[in-house]
Amino acid sequence: MSSKKKVLFLLPELLGPGGQELEIIGFAKSLFSDPRFEVALLNFYAPFHVKELEKLPHLDWNISQLNSVIFNKKFLKIFLKSGFRFQASLANCFRNFPELFDSWLSQKLSGFDLCFAGISPTGLLPHVLKLCVQNKVSFVYHESSIFHPKNDHFYRLMKKNGSFLISAEAKEAYLLEHYPLADYSIIKQWVYLGQDKFLQIDSGIHDPIKFGYVGRVDNGKNLSLILEAINLLKKKGHQTEFLLFGDGPELEELKVFAQKSGIADLVKFKGKFPFEQRHTCFSEMDVFVMSSTFEGGPLVILEAMGAGKPIITTNVGDVPKRVFDDQNGYVLPVDCTASAFSNKMEVYLTQKEKVQEHGKRSRELFLRDFEEKSCEKIFKESLLGILSSRSTK
Repeated sequence: MSSKKKVLFLLPELLGPGGQELEIIGFAKSLFSDPRFEVALLNFYAPFHVKELEKLPHLDWNISQLNSVIFNKKFLKIFLKSGFRFQASLANCFRNFPELFDSWLSQKLSGFDLCFAGISPTGLLPHVLKLCVQNKVSFVYHESSIFHPKNDHFYRLMKKNGSFLISAEAKEAYLLEHYPLADYSIIKQWVYLGQDKFLQIDSGIHDPIKFGYVGRVDNGKNLSLILEAINLLKKKGHQTEFLLFGDGPELEELKVFAQKSGIADLVKFKGKFPFEQRHTCFSEMDVFVMSSTFEGGPLVILEAMGAGKPIITTNVGDVPKRVFDDQNGYVLPVDCTASAFSNKMEVYLTQKEKVQEHGKRSRELFLRDFEEKSCEKIFKESLLGILSSRSTK
């Protein structure tokens, strides 16, 4: 019997319950439970506060192994400026001066067959990729957002030395146009934490109908569009609520907007929530809404589908493969107006039977195309295929 394949996962900074973090958790979990693999996590960014991550093996390190880093002037300068926050300083140093860790990381990498990264391709990843090449370790990068020209240097390095994992047609088109010789495999996303909990969410609806959003609150989510749509619905005399689950740099501005627009009573800012409790957010809403200006393969759409919710969304990322007009929701152009968005919301307010009809169809589509076991199988086979092809070169 062949030996286990050893995979090292580079973790993103755990800023909140976003798709990038959840994907790494899900990918690592799926391999950890498979006897063909061994996994370990490399995380300098923060102490683990996610139960699912705490159960997985972590790459061991101690101060004595990193003496050359800790006593380096660059680290000491960062350490001083941080107010003597050791973990944060180590993370900052690793991101900005990864060459200081070469001796330690090369030693660790030599024990792995594959290094997997789904974090932002900043200066850290090109350096880790170089070390993987030197140590003959396969390198796989999963683009969880969108391909961006600013990362061209990293993509060109990947074209020669690594393999892409992608989960959206738009990403494949980008690769074929700009990096036609790149090695890539197509996978499917799934609900990485608690699929069964999403599938068990009740199909009953509230009175009045409640719309909801789950995720980070930043500029790219364009959530002011939804607040404007809520304002238009109020002016038409509709009774409804909008539940916003999440936190981020735009939150306070949205609260001010809601207050000034006179819709503060209709918008409930629910704040942060634990990774493990994402499903509870969907149990409080009837229709999921998303107004992003860009996404890769929005995981939250799959969660809404699994929860049996109709979806109103802008046409970003892999949305066209997940949401179908008047079947399980409605898809609008990225540059749509608040009026256009509110018109789709009004459909569910005036035709409540569609909430359950579209919700039921959402769950059916999810079980058909994105069920956990089948998607995990595709992911694992992709990694095994990459390892096999690399070993023959």
